[in-house]
Order: sequence, then structure tokens, then C-alpha cells
Amino acid sequence: MRKAFTLIELLVVIAIIAILAAILFPVFAKAKDAAKKTQSINNMKQIGTSVMIYLADYDDQMPMSAYRPGQTGLTVFSVYDALDPYMKNVQILTSPADNPPQSWKNRLNGLGLQSSKVERASYVPNLGLFAENLCGLPIKTAYTPISNHSGLEDGTGTIMFFDGYIKTAALLDYYTFLGQARHADGLVVNYADSHAKFHKWNGIPTGGATPPGSRAATYYSWRSPEPTCGPDQLCWTNQELQAVSSTAANPYNDLHGVPGSTITDSEDQIPCP
Repeated sequence: MRKAFTLIELLVVIAIIAILAAILFPVFAKAKDAAKKTQSINNMKQIGTSVMIYLADYDDQMPMSAYRPGQTGLTVFSVYDALDPYMKNVQILTSPADNPPQSWKNRLNGLGLQSSKVERASYVPNLGLFAENLCGLPIKTAYTPISNHSGLEDGTGTIMFFDGYIKTAALLDYYTFLGQARHADGLVVNYADSHAKFHKWNGIPTGGATPPGSRAATYYSWRSPEPTCGPDQLCWTNQELQAVSSTAANPYNDLHGVPGSTITDSEDQIPCP
């Protein structure tokens, strides 16, 4: 005659399964995050390569982070659009850990502007490195001239793109384009020589000391912990970064600037005509 399991035996089996699940689920989660981080590094490498090809076609001139074609209308042509022909796949602009990917289109629409083509982007450009000219719009009173890639003092240490969050309903300024730790308290960054790597939030190179009179002591900085996100905690979700205080005087997770130059925090230096 077949003997059934007793209640105690069933409880023991259930307990063993629960223990195994508690052990294995975190391992699976870490493995999944590692895979996303690897994919993000690969995305960044491809974006870096796209910039290098763009430079070859445009006499070493860096693409602009944003401008209006002909300086008329409300359509913004961004660095994402400029690199699109060289990427051949705009999906690499979105991080697998940014779900759903941020809407660059909605970000512009909130300011009464329109995106030229690219709608979504998870990687933020260093607004000190890429030129910008939105003169003629009330949101800007100054612009950044186009620069040459060969003129960079430290190509291997100048951040180009980084895992980031772009605040909505806010001005298009460096202090609203924040670094975001998407992968195990860290983020993926690529540099002006096109290489990409993962950094812990507190392991990002500072870029060295800024010129006398600069707002910050170093080119790149990360303000942490942040009390509004809990004791000794990073702000890392989109909701937290949207709510965190970030101003020109005290930016949060500021990864903008060009080491060795006078461009430190703000991308806008020349008054609009």
C-alpha cells in the first residue's frame, strides 16, 4: 500500500525549497545585472566608435549636443541625431537597465520643443564636451562653440557619455543631466578616446583640479549620500533623481566638463548675439 507524505515531511520539503530560493534568487539577480552591465558597456563602445567615425567625416569637429537647424523653428537636432547615421541602430542609445527607457522626445516636448528623430536615450552626453546652441529661445542666453577632438588635453580622462537621468520639466542645463548608478551602485561611462568601462559611483576619476575661480574643486563630482533618498543611500531611481535637489551652485552627480580646460560645469560660455 502507498504511503502518503506526513505534514511534517511536507513542511520540511517546503522549508528546503524556501531556503534554496533565498540563496539562489540573489545570485540570479546579480547574474542578470552583470549581463545588463556587459550589454551597456558594449553599447557605449559602439557609441564611442560612432563618434570617432563622425570626427573623420567632419574634420575632427565634435558633434553638437543640441541646436536648431538654421536657428529657426522648435525642432532640436541633438548629438543622438548626429550619430544616428553612424550607429545604424538607435537601440544602442538605451540601457537594458533603464526600463522603460527615458523619453528624450517627451523631455523636449515638455519645453515646447520637438525631437528631430531619436525618441529615447539612456546615456547622457557630457555637455561641456559637445557644443550647444539654442540661442533665440527664451531658455538659453549663451552657447558653447564647436571644439576639435584633437584639442583635448586628456582624451582618455574626458568623459563623453554616461549612464544618466535627464530631469523633466527643467531647463536643458548640465545640472539637470545627472549621473545615474544603474548597476550595483555604479554606472557605465565612455571616454573621448572611445573606450568604455564600469565605475563604482565613488570610483569615477575626478578629471583633476579645476582652474582657480571654478565652482567645483574637480571637474567630475558625485554628491552622496543624499538625505532625501534615505540615510547613507544613493539616489538612483528615476523618481528619486527627478526629486533630488540639483542646482548650478550645487549640482547632483555632475559628470560634465573638459579636464585641462576652462569648461568645468556649465556648457554655456559665450553670450547669445
